[in-house]
Amino acid sequence: MSKQLRNNLIVLTVAILLSLLLHALHVLLPFMFGPIIASVICIKVFHLEIRWPFWLSQIGLILLGVQIGSTFTDTVIDDIKNDWFTIVMITVMLLMLALLIAYFFQKIAKVNIETAILSVIPGALSQMLIMAEENKNANIMVVSLTQTSRIIFVVILVPFISYFFKDASGHSSLGTTATEKLTEALTLPSIVCLILAIIIVYYLMGKINFPTRQLLAPIVVLISWNLITGVTFTLDNYIIAAAQVIYMIRIGIQIANLVDQMKGRIAAAIAFQNIFLILLAFVMVWLISMFSNHSINELFLGAAPGGMSQIVLVAIETGADVAMISSYHIFRIFFILFLVAPMLNYFLKYRERTHAKNK
Repeated sequence: MSKQLRNNLIVLTVAILLSLLLHALHVLLPFMFGPIIASVICIKVFHLEIRWPFWLSQIGLILLGVQIGSTFTDTVIDDIKNDWFTIVMITVMLLMLALLIAYFFQKIAKVNIETAILSVIPGALSQMLIMAEENKNANIMVVSLTQTSRIIFVVILVPFISYFFKDASGHSSLGTTATEKLTEALTLPSIVCLILAIIIVYYLMGKINFPTRQLLAPIVVLISWNLITGVTFTLDNYIIAAAQVIYMIRIGIQIANLVDQMKGRIAAAIAFQNIFLILLAFVMVWLISMFSNHSINELFLGAAPGGMSQIVLVAIETGADVAMISSYHIFRIFFILFLVAPMLNYFLKYRERTHAKNK
């Protein structure tokens, strides 16, 4: 057995044991926090060098995408269509908050405006890094560290806030209604067809460099499946738990490695930026909830400035409407990709040309 395989088996074993222990203790998100804690312990305490297989974490994301997609029934899609104005409003307001925070981030971190803007835009890590590479004035190291370190604050603050504002009425979301489990609802040939369809869509999205295809490919396939067949299902609990473990180990490794880089003025600026972005997002949706039929928890998870995968895990755990929350994040991805990113790119190139002329 190779050293790397042994280390991977150790962190997997510790992650499973910790997750089961947290689950037995009724701790929030046990299969999310268990792997994170296990990864940090293995790296910081046991001093193990861990290279978690990328393909394994992607399988976890794809399974999570299947669970998200399975919640998009025709009834839910109609509800989302009726909610389009709130989705657009929250997305635009969140990005305005991000730009406001960018000003203070610039002052605290003592970086230029290009670096500050690219560091704070939420939900578009890869796109912001590409733009930072292309812009001569942007500090790609600061952008990279700021964008990737957001996950630390998201996995700590968002579940904490969400837990205390989850629907106390026992409301069961459309995304978690009592439909049949995958292994009960579908035959083996149907499951094989779904797997093949996901592989094909994933491959096609990869050919055009489509972002977050690990989640969007299964979501597209499952929405099509639900609308065409009308046969809805939810993943078995043990499959969701396994998907969380193999994906969150990778997140835990990233967090363990990022902690050492969080030092000095940049660390203070990153902490300020992420904490205030999350808290201001909560204040924003608290005000919007006064004029909306959705709960504060659902609006907050829809607006939360984090990766869709982590946010949806919190939504599943707190009984929120997975489909609605996912629709907010999917819209934000497309909004940033096709509107915000081109506008930012034009602004940054204009700044670059102006800066060059003034030299």
